[in-house]
Amino acid sequence: MTGFFIFLQSSSLYNLFTLRGVSADFILISICLTGFFLGPVPGEIFGFVAGFVLDVLGGGLLGISAFTYTLVGFGVGVAGRKVYSTSILISIVLIFVVTLVKAAVLGMLAAFFLKAGYFGYFSQGRIFLEVLLNCVIYPILYFLITKFERNISTQDAVHFNRYRQ
Repeated sequence: MTGFFIFLQSSSLYNLFTLRGVSADFILISICLTGFFLGPVPGEIFGFVAGFVLDVLGGGLLGISAFTYTLVGFGVGVAGRKVYSTSILISIVLIFVVTLVKAAVLGMLAAFFLKAGYFGYFSQGRIFLEVLLNCVIYPILYFLITKFERNISTQDAVHFNRYRQ
């Protein structure tokens, strides 16, 4: 799934999901979905790999995105274990908080390691547009995955009962 989102984020299709020059963070969305459904360890591994790929492709300071997305994947995985629900409202609140945390951590790391006083995500309201886009896209993908998960579970139960007889 992340491979698809990295491809999408690097293609011209990515421009379809922009609002006033700000795009949704599909990598963050895929990490959140992984952490929420699979747990903290797969979430952090997925976050680290995706962040490392972004660091290598982005050419910036190696490790900033990897560290941030690792924290996000682990945190969402822990939250997913505690509040697993099919509620769209919970998924919207989750992506809202996670997007703000990602921006705060990246901003602090960039200010510390790159340029003092750097607050790129919070300048000119960019973070709020990203939060809005993420809050629109995440619940749609969340709903599709839960629907797919229910269909798989139902099919497994049917196959299990057929072979049991």
